Order: sequence, then C-alpha cells, then structure tokens
Amino acid sequence: MKSKKSQSFNCRVLATDLDGTFLPLSGDEQAENALMQIRGQIDSERLPLVFVTGRHVESVFDAIAVDGLPQPGWIICDVGTSIYRLDPSARSDRPTQESLAASYSRVADYDAALNDKIGHTDVEELRHAIGDLPDIRLQESIKQGRHKLSYYVSAEKLDECRERIEQHLADRSLPYGIISSVDPFNNDGLIDVLPEGVSKAFALNWWCSDNGYEPPEVVFCGDSGNDFAALVAGYRAVVVANAARPLAEHIRQTHQTQGWTDRLFLATATSTGGVLQGMQWFGLHRNEDETDVDDWPTPSWGANLIGCRTTHFSLFAPAHSRICLNLFDDPSPQPTRQLDMNSTCAGWHQLVVRDCPAGTRYQFTIGRSGTSTGDHHSAFFLSDPASRFQPDGVHGPSQVIDRQFPWQHDWTPRTTKREDLVVYEMHIGAFTTPGTYLSAIERLDELVELGVTAIELMPIAECPGRWNWGYDATHWFAPMHTFGTPEELRMLVDAAHARGLLVFADVVYNHFGPEGNQWSLLGDYLSTKHHTPWGAAPNFDEGDSRVAIRRFVIDNAIYWLDEYHLDGLRVDAIHCMADDSDEHITRQFGREVRQWADAASRRIWLIAESNVYDASMIANLDDGGNGFDAQWCDDFAHSLFAVVRPGERLTVRTYQPDADLAGALHRGFLFQGNVHGYRGREEPVPDERVDTSGLIYCIQNHDFIGNHPTGQRFHHVTSVEAQAAAAAMLILSPAIPMLFMGEEFASENPFAFFVDFGSEQLRAAVVEGRKREYPQHDWSGGVLPIDPVAFESAKIGPADHGNTAMRLWYRDLISLRKRMISSGVLDGNRLQVATDVDNRLYLLHYEGESESMTVASRLLPSKGELIRSEEVSALLNRQTVLPEPRMDSLQALNASPPAQAQTLIWF
Repeated sequence: MKSKKSQSFNCRVLATDLDGTFLPLSGDEQAENALMQIRGQIDSERLPLVFVTGRHVESVFDAIAVDGLPQPGWIICDVGTSIYRLDPSARSDRPTQESLAASYSRVADYDAALNDKIGHTDVEELRHAIGDLPDIRLQESIKQGRHKLSYYVSAEKLDECRERIEQHLADRSLPYGIISSVDPFNNDGLIDVLPEGVSKAFALNWWCSDNGYEPPEVVFCGDSGNDFAALVAGYRAVVVANAARPLAEHIRQTHQTQGWTDRLFLATATSTGGVLQGMQWFGLHRNEDETDVDDWPTPSWGANLIGCRTTHFSLFAPAHSRICLNLFDDPSPQPTRQLDMNSTCAGWHQLVVRDCPAGTRYQFTIGRSGTSTGDHHSAFFLSDPASRFQPDGVHGPSQVIDRQFPWQHDWTPRTTKREDLVVYEMHIGAFTTPGTYLSAIERLDELVELGVTAIELMPIAECPGRWNWGYDATHWFAPMHTFGTPEELRMLVDAAHARGLLVFADVVYNHFGPEGNQWSLLGDYLSTKHHTPWGAAPNFDEGDSRVAIRRFVIDNAIYWLDEYHLDGLRVDAIHCMADDSDEHITRQFGREVRQWADAASRRIWLIAESNVYDASMIANLDDGGNGFDAQWCDDFAHSLFAVVRPGERLTVRTYQPDADLAGALHRGFLFQGNVHGYRGREEPVPDERVDTSGLIYCIQNHDFIGNHPTGQRFHHVTSVEAQAAAAAMLILSPAIPMLFMGEEFASENPFAFFVDFGSEQLRAAVVEGRKREYPQHDWSGGVLPIDPVAFESAKIGPADHGNTAMRLWYRDLISLRKRMISSGVLDGNRLQVATDVDNRLYLLHYEGESESMTVASRLLPSKGELIRSEEVSALLNRQTVLPEPRMDSLQALNASPPAQAQTLIWF
C-alpha cells in the first residue's frame, strides 16, 4: 500500500499502560533508571501524562504510592471503561492511597457515553450469567466495574471460552464486545466483557476529543493484547521489547496497511526502558547531556533515522569543503529541499534533518545550495556510497530506511560447530521463478527436509542492471532492489531462523563494481596502485583516507550482521583485497568483527574465499591468524573434475587427473598461499594431513558452473552416476560440504554467467573479458552474459521437475553424515584414505571405537550411451548400505564395467 503523506504533528502527550510497560520489570535496573528520568521530566515540565490500564483505580493508586510513579493528569482504567481526572491543586510530592483517592474524580460525561451504549441491559444479571458458563470464573469484586465484566479462564481454554461468551451475547443481541489476553506474570487467561466497541483505544480517543488533541500528538506505550487497539489507532505507538513477538508483528502489519510510516517504534529495551526510548524517538524526551544533533559527535555511514521524522546524514567526501544534500518528494525528479551539510574534521560532512522520515529520497551535489554547482537545474547528482536502499537502481536517488523490524526468532543458532554445517549456496534471483526474498521463503522447508543447516546467499548488495551474479556491487550497504525491499530481506532471514537455518551472505570487498561507482569524485575511495580484473580496488593503504575506507569495509560487515541478523559472511576473493599495510585489512577485519560479536554475545561465522589453502586465514587471532572459521578449498572440486573430464579446466590453475584428487584427499589441499601474494602448488608430504574441518568442499559452485561457456552443471558434463559418486565423497568427507542450488535434484537448467549493464561499452567489455579470463574455453556456442536468456534459463525450477532419486540420495547422505558425526565416527582424526588411481577408485575409511564406515567411490566420465547396471539403479534408489564389511563388494567395484561410476558404503 502506498504510504500516506504524514502530518507534521509535534508529540505533546504521554499515554501508557502500566503492567509490563510503565512499571519496571523486576530486577530491570535499566528500567528503574528510565523511570527516574521520565518522572523528573514530568515533574519539571508538567508533561501531560495519562495512564491507560486494565487495573481498577484503587490498584493504580497503590502503584503510584508504592512504586513511586509520577502522578498522571488522567487515569483511564478498567480496560477503558472508566476515566479519572486529577485535581491539579491536590497534586502531592508524597502521595498516599488516601490522598490519591481524594485527588481524583470520576469523569461523569464518559460514564454517560457508556450508559448510552448498553441501554437498559441488566449489568449484574449479565455478569453472573456469564460467570455460570462452563470453565469461566468471575474475578474478584474489586476488579469488576460499572461497565466492565471480568473473568478468569484457563489459558489453554482461552479461545474456547471466548467463543462461548460471544455466542451467549449473540443469542441475546446484547451490545457488548470482548477483550481477552493472557497474564504474562501468572499465565492466567483473562476475559473482559465491555460495552460494544469500548477498549483502551476507545477511551483514549474520547479523552483526546474532550481535551483537544489529535491522535498523532499522543505517544501511547503498551506491551500486551489489550493494548492492541490503542497501538493501531493512529497514535504514536511504542511497543516495549518484552511484548510478545507475534503481537509486535501484528501491530507492524496493521500500521503498514494504514500507510503509516512514522507512527510506530519497536523498542529494544523492556518496560520503562522501552517507554523512555519511545519518548526519545518521538521527541517527548531528550537527555540532558545530549549534544546538539547538528553537531553529531561520531561520524556514521549514510542516512540513519534518529527519530520518527529525524535523519542524520553523514558522507565521507574529503576532496570537498562544500556538499549539498538534496531531498526529493517522490516521484519528483527535482529536489524540493537543498541543504548545506556541515563540514567536519577528517573529510566528513554531516547534517541532521527534521521532517525527514523513512522513505525520503536524497542525493548529494558538490558545492553549496544556491551556487552554480549546487543549482539543481545543472547539478550532477551523486547517490550515497553508504545508501541503505536504491529503489531505482545504482543511478537513482538513495532512500532513508527504517531499520526497525519485529524479529520473531532469536539469533541463537542450532548449529555452533563447524562439523555440523551443511551449506547451500543460492542466488536469490535464480532460486525461484519470481526471484525475490519473499519467494525464497517458500522453498526453505525443502532445504530443511534435505538436511541443510546454513544457506549462503550470493552477493545481495546493489548492482547495476536488472540481473547480476552480485559481484559488481557499487552500494555495499543497499540490498539489491530487484530482489525486494530491505524489510523483505529481514523477513527471509527471520523465516530461515524459524526453521533453524543459519544465513550467510557473500560480501565483496576486493573491488567496486564498474557502473554506478562514482566514489572517486568524493575522495580517495579507490586505490591508485592496486587493480583487479573486475573493477577499481578500494584504498586500504594510501594517504589519510585509508583509515576511513578500512572502516567502510568493517562497518559494512557489522551492518549486515547487526541490522539483518545474518549469522555469517563469506568474503569473496579475499586474496584480492590488496593491502601493503603493516596489518593487512583481512586481519583487522577478523579482529574487529570478532570484537563486535563478543560484545553482542553473537556466534558469528566468517568464511574466506581464499582460492588456495591459507593456514593463517583460519588460525586464531592470538596465534597471529585472521580468526576466520572456514575457507573455501577449490582443490577438491577441481581435482575431482580433472578425473571425470581430463584435459578440461574451469580455473586458471592446472590439475592432473587421478593423482591430484588422491593428493587432495590424503593431505586436504594441493595449492597453498596467503594474502600477500604467494600462491603455488605444494609437494605432498607423507602422513601430513591438515585439519579439514575448517575447509569447505564442493563438487560445484557458482564459479565452477558459470565458468563453463554454457553454464553446464556437473551431471551435464559427466553423468548422474558420476555426480552421485562425487556427492558421497563430498558429504561423507570430514570437510564442510557445500551444495549449489539445484544440485541436489540434478537441475537440468544451466547456470551461465549473467550481468546487465546500462553502458554499451561495459556490455562489450564483459563479453571480451570473459574470453580473456578463461582462454581455455571455446566460447563460440555459449550464451552471452548480457543476454536475458542467460539469467532466465538459470532459474533452477521446482525440485519435483528434477531427479527424485538424486534428491533422496543427497538427503540420505546428509542424514548419514549427521549420524556418523554424532557417534564420533566421521572425524578427520579417524580417517584413513586409500586410492587406486589406475582404476579411479577412492576410499574413505573411518575407524571408530565401536563402529567403522567405509566409503568407496569410483569416478568415470560418461562416454556416449551410459549403460546403467542394476547395482547403479539400486544405488539411486537408496539401497546403498551393506549390513557388514565384505571384501568381495570392494572387488566387485574394482571389476565393474569401465564406463560406470558408483559408490558403495558399508559399516
């Protein structure tokens, strides 16, 4: 729904629920401190305060006297069925229950309004008639009201009892409604029967009308179901953090349906602490020691909402002393406001702008507003390098984004050990037919059933064009707009967490994309001495700007982990992050992300695409390493491919058939290197095997498939039998297995490289660049990367359109892996490798304390018509586990027809 244009009302009133909201939760020191601050402001400024509670008035007096609450000007109590007004002359610094009772008088006009609603109903007769219904019990007399009939029920029977009362009222055509909830403190079911339409919201609306306030002038704070109506009635709503998560989500959805973009605050603090946060957000409270917002103390990247309609802008532009901020009214192509930013130390430009809510679009121009360079008729507009969203792509305006989201599921992962990881790499645009964050949610159950524990998203930062692999990002903070909105990405992450899946994202810090990257106009964002084949390298080691650009990378990583609740990052081509500093950027990256994770009590996964084995990458920081959890090990996939397709290469390195796969299995890797430049083949050392629990193996990934001229998958260039055999070696190895989307059901759709640039020069360059980067291929029959067919044909299609037997085979292999890990058998320290390269036979044998497992795989390329034996058919029907070790089975495998690939597993 299109957002309604917000009205610029100043907030003037605080209205709040008590239990779970304004009353501090037991032991919550932050909430106690918040109450002191709020009480001080109310006492000093006479801020209008309204209590809106389900309590009866005597209980409210008790809370004021005993808990030290400030005296409200009005008390709306009994779930909105009575209103009391304070006599200002009777206000006391040390009130007692007796003095409070004498200070407040019931508002007779409101009582009259409710009397009109119920007409001639015999209230007492109705009260007891409902109390006589099964499983329903009257609450104490003190909790009953003139217009409030209150009952206890079992929390488990709350819905059933509510329906029973509704039916009783309907049968008698009585003008009453029901509000129900569960007491979070004792788990009692609570039901209140009120005059039809009456609620806290109804009473607050009546109060606003009677006192001359518009709803947006009132900040209402709540935590429970009986606050729902008021939280969605058009007031500035504050949902404290201890509120039930489904309630927060329901409130958010209702605000979105109404088109309200600036009336909801989801507090991160509980009870009174959340109330104080909400008051600050809506401008009702300001810390005494807070610096002027126009003189912000610490630079931050991009546009950050600091209030419901207040945004702090920050831009690193050391090349200029004057920067103009241009604000646009959607869909106006010209700015409606031009504001001079404040130039601060070290090249930063900052400005706090009021009346600038979420959804505001903006760009920058060099020079001051009103000057020739700032004249919008001739200005060259620059989007924000740290834009949180580019709704029209890399060349359009940036957009202010509200980072609030009612997360329904904790970050606490079910998988905390490397050996438990089964990673699934996916491209959001090709994973489903719509190619969106939301549509991806619909396939998550499919992955859970398969046994996947983590999904790894190919890069999702904003790239040029309509489709892209993701490695041409220019706006590192902005989720790709063609996949959906930032909020929809959060919904995907939340949905994955609901299913116990970890979510990793691929991030690219070795270069900026070639289109839409205008950051050199702002300052030394780009290196003058380091270069990459794909685009300009960031400046990590030149001049004063290097400090900010290093922060740009690290702060971006933390941003994805923090604001999107990602569980980890896969850092692309980390060996291409060129840096001659004393501390390489990769080590600073690992060190600072780990420091943030420790402070946030988060388990964060860092994965490096190091291209070759780099021991320092996954070594502990205390041991001089970079502190990553894992690294991609391409040697396994490419040496395996050399066996099944000898003479072909999908990488610049050369792999020898047979012998290299044996070497990779024996040692764990073949090529070794580091981020400082050395990369070469290592001669194998007998009995020297590295710990592969930190290595990620695959038999295909986006590069493996996409580097083929026509994007052919493993089974396309070999056979389904060869893939089945290779999958067993992968999944039952002691490394971390990674699957590429569609692999598990042998998707028939290719995954060719695809990209979309607006510049004809870049479109031509990418076609020629691919040929230069992989000269070993015949590109005459391949689809061009810029052809829409390259993208559309990459969509993997439904699983049931693929090979069902292959999917079941993958599922059972993953299940077997988990069982063998749990029993302690599948462990690199228990592994023995045996190979027969002449017959292309490879064995992984695990010897446990009480059981053992042997995996015997033979890999062969298909040669013309593949003859599938009954044994292979049985394999793909999951009849793969023999009841006991049998040497004749191994001999049979060795003696099988030479055109056959297969695997046998036995215990």
